[in-house]
Amino acid sequence: MNLRDLMRKAETLSDYMTALRRRIHQNPELGFYEKETCALVRKELSSCGVVLAPLEVEAGVVGLLQGRGPGPGTVTALRADMDALPIPEKTGLPYASRNPGVMHACGHDGHVAMLLGAARILSETVDAFSGTVKFLFQPAEELLTGARKMIESNCLKNPQVDRLVAVHGWPDMEVGKIGVYPGPYMASADRFEISIQGAGGHGGYPHRTRDPIIAAAHTVLALQSIISRETDPLDQAVLSVCTVSAGNAFNVIPDQAVLGGTVRCLEGRVRADLHKKIRRVAESTPRAVGCEGRLDWTELVGPLVNDPETIRMISEVGEAVLGDGSVERLPGPVMGSEDFAAYLEHVPRGALFRVGLKGAGCEVKPLHQSGFDFNDDALPDGASVLAGFVLHFHGS
Repeated sequence: MNLRDLMRKAETLSDYMTALRRRIHQNPELGFYEKETCALVRKELSSCGVVLAPLEVEAGVVGLLQGRGPGPGTVTALRADMDALPIPEKTGLPYASRNPGVMHACGHDGHVAMLLGAARILSETVDAFSGTVKFLFQPAEELLTGARKMIESNCLKNPQVDRLVAVHGWPDMEVGKIGVYPGPYMASADRFEISIQGAGGHGGYPHRTRDPIIAAAHTVLALQSIISRETDPLDQAVLSVCTVSAGNAFNVIPDQAVLGGTVRCLEGRVRADLHKKIRRVAESTPRAVGCEGRLDWTELVGPLVNDPETIRMISEVGEAVLGDGSVERLPGPVMGSEDFAAYLEHVPRGALFRVGLKGAGCEVKPLHQSGFDFNDDALPDGASVLAGFVLHFHGS
């Protein structure tokens, strides 16, 4: 199939993908609990001749499609994430979430529908490409741990994946366009918790206590100084204290305070340096006011670094499939995180691209908001570029 015909083919699947997307939207599931979504994905893949591969993690699906055309036996994987967020939906849509307190507020319902559309296109064009396509439907992207579980379950092996591509909806860009950025694009994500131990007592006699709340307040300010005074302004980094917990009575100074937060950066060097400095502050600042501090640090995912060659190929496909001027270079890196980065540590090449969601007369709320809904007009765009990448790279 000619790449220029792919968009027309994808548009014939528009109703199919829209129905799937809205069904998934109506039945959202949190990370590692995507049971119904997985069942739907397995059914749709099997219906178009995609072979289901064994996978040790229950909330995940891997499909295999073998090309019959001439050419090398390359293995390309295409990924979609499936999980929803713990957010009450406020869209008022007829297909709004039936699961109270849970909704698809990041577009993962659209990602699944686009990849199923691409699978259907490729299953009908197996004579036009060689090698193997792997379809990865992963759980728990929002927890930033689903990709690791998939990797541990050998989703990248048997056969070994040579290249990996993912798509993510983007409300800041127009429908009919895709966005690309080569190199470091999304930040690493780490989680920290600082436990501060003091000695509590009566709120009227603070001099008889070692107040962990005072220690926590000093620690929060000292943490912010790591970014403002100890980090090179050219080294993009974010340190956010997002939770503070201490006490439960207005007249009692507690024994303990706990701070929690996240650190984001674009380079491993900066990431390691911040870890050391945060540990220093967590232990030394509480000690200055008579308390003890302990840091618990959890590495979640590294920076997402897009392979420039893969981005170039996605751009070529986007121009061919969607038309001239349809590919935009994104304005720069973002400090959000994506566990797609974990896959890129295990495959030679790979990249994530954005698909525009903004349409005429269609207001698209920002991601992770209770009023967000994926724009169904973008489904053929993502499906055609995903399928086009395979046909372009694996084509004879």
